[in-house]
Amino acid sequence: MTISYIRPIVPDTAPGNARAASGRIVGQPLPLIAVPATPPQRLSNVLYSVATVDDRGRVADRQMAAALNWTAATRLSIREHDGLLAVAADPHGVFKLTKQGHVRLPADARRAGHLSSGDRVLLRVR
Repeated sequence: MTISYIRPIVPDTAPGNARAASGRIVGQPLPLIAVPATPPQRLSNVLYSVATVDDRGRVADRQMAAALNWTAATRLSIREHDGLLAVAADPHGVFKLTKQGHVRLPADARRAGHLSSGDRVLLRVR
């Protein structure tokens, strides 16, 4: 199997002197960029993740559950709206996390969201 690479396009930095400009770029080290000493502040409190629906309708992402402070005792409500599933903590909810911290989507919710085993889903926490 042969891998072919696409040659990069380097914009000309010297108008009218493409040969000299490309000659200077080839073989020279890349310029260094300034890296801030402290990481930038998050401008949003939204967390995204991608998970797979397993054969039992479970969606496993422990980081999302941890970000929400959900435990196996957390009661949940699962609602469908325009093909999207909204899972929220609800003291009167009839669903809850599994002992392993997975959200088990009921069959009705999977049908409403057109989800089946092996589907990848985008999770969003805010």
